[in-house]
Amino acid sequence: MGPYIKRVYYLLQLATGRNFRIDEGQEISFGRAFDNTIYVDDASVSRHHAVIKWKKSTMYISDLQSTNGTHVNGEEVQDNFYYELNYTDEVKIGNVTFKVLDEEAVIGKNFENNLMTAKTIALDPEKAKRTLDKNDFENNP
Repeated sequence: MGPYIKRVYYLLQLATGRNFRIDEGQEISFGRAFDNTIYVDDASVSRHHAVIKWKKSTMYISDLQSTNGTHVNGEEVQDNFYYELNYTDEVKIGNVTFKVLDEEAVIGKNFENNLMTAKTIALDPEKAKRTLDKNDFENNP
């Protein structure tokens, strides 16, 4: 068996074209406060709006009781729940939209779903998203 290769994702901020790299295991916070990993200068974004955490090589996002909410592919992320994120998901923090990309999409600048070629990370599109409550996420390995 070969060496384990950590996953690398990017969040593309659609309005600005800025990419933010996310390495597997890296916790990412979003908000208008300067102490966040990703500072978002928009009035619709709370000071500490949302957080991305990892569990068993899977990336999850949780809303931090923000005023305008967090959405994944149009579905609201409920407070005290962690919502699984996958390649090509759209994440809306307040009114600011990000797209989850892999390294090949960023290097090849293939940001449109219909232009994306085969990727390093194969995800089953039929796989149901997992949502974990805060207690389950934090207390069960």
